[in-house]
Amino acid sequence: MQRTKETLPYQQISDISLHLDSLVSLDKQYWAFKGRSRRNHCHAFISYPAMMVPEMQGELIDILKRQDPSINSIFDPFVGSGTTLGEALIRGFDFFGTDINPLAILSCEVKASPLFIDALKIKINDLKHSIQSDNSTEVDISFFGLNKWFIPRVQIGLCKLRRAIKQERQPWARRFFWLVLCDTVRKTCNSRSSTYKLHIKQEEIIENVSNPIEVFLKKLDKNLSFRVEQKQIHEKNGSLKSGRFISKVDLKLQDVNQPVASNVKQYDLMITSPPYGDNSTTVPYGQYSYLPLQWIDTEDLRAIVPKNLLKNSSSIDSAGLGGSRKDALKKAEYLLSLSPSFKETYNNISTKTKDGLKRLSSFIADLDSSLPNILSYLKGGGYMAWTLGNRNIGGVEVPLNKILRELLEAKECEFIYEINRDILGKRMPARNNASKTMTKETVLVMRKCQNE
Repeated sequence: MQRTKETLPYQQISDISLHLDSLVSLDKQYWAFKGRSRRNHCHAFISYPAMMVPEMQGELIDILKRQDPSINSIFDPFVGSGTTLGEALIRGFDFFGTDINPLAILSCEVKASPLFIDALKIKINDLKHSIQSDNSTEVDISFFGLNKWFIPRVQIGLCKLRRAIKQERQPWARRFFWLVLCDTVRKTCNSRSSTYKLHIKQEEIIENVSNPIEVFLKKLDKNLSFRVEQKQIHEKNGSLKSGRFISKVDLKLQDVNQPVASNVKQYDLMITSPPYGDNSTTVPYGQYSYLPLQWIDTEDLRAIVPKNLLKNSSSIDSAGLGGSRKDALKKAEYLLSLSPSFKETYNNISTKTKDGLKRLSSFIADLDSSLPNILSYLKGGGYMAWTLGNRNIGGVEVPLNKILRELLEAKECEFIYEINRDILGKRMPARNNASKTMTKETVLVMRKCQNE
């Protein structure tokens, strides 16, 4: 049934605000989830930059569902590693997620793939046998930077793993193995683990890089145990049928600014955490993903991966919000009248750094142009929960929570509530001067206007 003002009373909005108020009044650090957050089952399959707290997203979903029982589907336009997806699956909700990063799509595909545990155990044994039987020292892969980022013995080991995975016939099993390989690549490459950017390790550290086969097998066993745990949770919740999720899941590799058809399927709820600024100076998801993506067979993704996305370590980040600064100041002119908070920030930064002004303008302009597309996937009257962080540019804090609220209100969306929380376990570049305030987050709860 299509929602209308009659079927969705405004008392519901008041109840949401009162409930959220009551949680904070009892515990000011409630939303920090200190001691209540544990990355387990499908949320532990892969290390990924700036992952959301699963329990927090789950609780937001439950609070909104409690007030609006018609919620049965979720959309995440910046799906990342798939935290929202994992929580949607637990609740049996249908899900649609998009991302510009192929590694994000792979992570989500693995989380949503069938839970055939017995079959997976057999395939793992077959994989281990293939690895042990491979005596070749051939390095049958080539990409820009191979010798810079991987020493010869690591190249040989990773190639053995890659050949063994490609022998597996079932796509769902190959994807599971590819995700393990992605973590292995990150742990055995010559880039420092202390940053998401690609920075070469010291020579003496490089010489002592772990054996990739040992790293892979250890992570493989861990991910199997997480998979078993995932199945136990879903069997208990009744969200599986013959080992498959009852949720319908759709995942797309796409730019949020890509044109959207007029008749797209709409979803009941949107839960997401967009980039907090251009990736190159905040969280470089693309740089983080570049090396793993060189080793996996991207044809195993259900989405076709454009070659230009894997061209170099900056390609994915350049394709994201604010990735291009061309005509940035011109594109942002209309925003000055649309968002008072953007105008104030723009004026403050303009006296400090021209490059920073371009970074601000290109990112906010891209974010604003993505909103009509994002809103087109959300049903009229549907709620949104945006997890946001306010970065620094030239020593000026960018109030993304205020700017996004004003941009959404300009598109006839309604403000519901704002949650302020401390970041405890989320890996963020707090030591990066441009991102030094990212020890706090805001969750902006909004509501889309009713369809006419």
